[in-house]
Amino acid sequence: MINFSCNDAAYLNDLMELVRAFEQRTDEDVALSLSYFRLPGEFRAELHSDKLGGFVKFRRFPYTPADGMEAKRLEKRFLKMAIYDALVFLTGAQLPYGCLTGIRPTKLYAELGDAAHDTFLKDFSVRPEKVELIERIVKEQRGVRNPDPEKAADLFVFIPFCPTRCAYCSFVSMPVDRQRKLLRPYTDDLKEEILYLRETARKKGFSVRAVYIGGGTPTALPLEMLDEVLAACGGTGAEEFTVEAGRPDTITRDALALFKERGVTRVSVNPQTFSDETLVRIGRRHTSADVVKAYAAAKKAGFDVNMDLIAMLPGESAEDFFRSVDRAAELSPANVTVHTLYLKKGSDLRTGGYRSTENAEAERMVDYALAKLSAEGYEPYYMYRQKYTSGNLENVGYTKPGKACLYNMDIMEEDTTIFAAGAAAISKRVTPSKNLIERCANYKEPLEYVKHFDAVMARQRAFWGEE
Repeated sequence: MINFSCNDAAYLNDLMELVRAFEQRTDEDVALSLSYFRLPGEFRAELHSDKLGGFVKFRRFPYTPADGMEAKRLEKRFLKMAIYDALVFLTGAQLPYGCLTGIRPTKLYAELGDAAHDTFLKDFSVRPEKVELIERIVKEQRGVRNPDPEKAADLFVFIPFCPTRCAYCSFVSMPVDRQRKLLRPYTDDLKEEILYLRETARKKGFSVRAVYIGGGTPTALPLEMLDEVLAACGGTGAEEFTVEAGRPDTITRDALALFKERGVTRVSVNPQTFSDETLVRIGRRHTSADVVKAYAAAKKAGFDVNMDLIAMLPGESAEDFFRSVDRAAELSPANVTVHTLYLKKGSDLRTGGYRSTENAEAERMVDYALAKLSAEGYEPYYMYRQKYTSGNLENVGYTKPGKACLYNMDIMEEDTTIFAAGAAAISKRVTPSKNLIERCANYKEPLEYVKHFDAVMARQRAFWGEE
């Protein structure tokens, strides 16, 4: 237990992310207090603890921010560096990503330019092998990132329905059988929002680089309704048109034929694991054989296929996970994304008391995936990190040569404007010349989205400058 306090609550939530990561890796009882001060040309952090007969540590950083935004960014960075060093000393624990807690380490690495390597190693205390992984991703993205962020945008559509709710899921998604009455009004509103966003993008001079229909499981929607959504999204001339058909039990011959007719180029077939026993534990109705069958049908139909695997699912050993990675590599999809299990408050696993504390096991799993997929010709091409992740690790997407999923990069690197429709969707306006990102969030719950759809549209019009 780490009892942490700070003389100013402004950064407390951000700093607690780092403290909680240490709590996952140590049984030490530590009381740590932080005070910080802004002085001319200097930012000072003072840390005090009752450990070791009274521990006191001072850190001083050069401090000449250009404006308030840079001051906030620098101060949080300095405080995390100071806390990390103190907690390493007091607990003996270390974290694979050092003092970094942000979602997008590759974005930060790219922004730092030539200084990135040494900054990540020496200032942020990121492990050398993780720095190497980040560098590989940044290199792989060259030539594939959005070449004209001022003029090329993405269209994202959210369909929040699934056949069942997975035990680890905290997304705004609902079992489709319980929401039959909501499907028609949700589909009608969603189509209207999509068409408005497409027309707005056209008026503002944007071409559409990628279309991504995510969920949930979009293929849980009745086929005639899904067709209406696909038709609303189609004909954009996008380089890539992806549908998350993640549950293999929803991938039918008719669905694949519809995708072809509507111009879809890529589908997701997500096993999460190739262990039938684990699939039952996490609340899925399909088997690993269903995954292989759905994958073969999607490949035969000519689609690029994305697959997801999750390390540290309940009841799985490292060897179980290794077998899933081996099976995915044998099938050879265009992309494999390896997630590390994270437990947010809304998931059934977390509310049921499940905790994943086997950090060494988590590291063995992600290390194996990197080595195996690299040996099979894949390159890591995007990364993100989340709170409450097993081992404080990462999620990494791997691609076959020339098969990177454009939307995955665009959303993670935040260099592309995104027109987003549906419940919980967040439109994002990116202005690189001003280093500015603006967001417009829809209602999270599907029922609230439908009930307040007039307000949703009014907010979108205001955000895009239509009112």
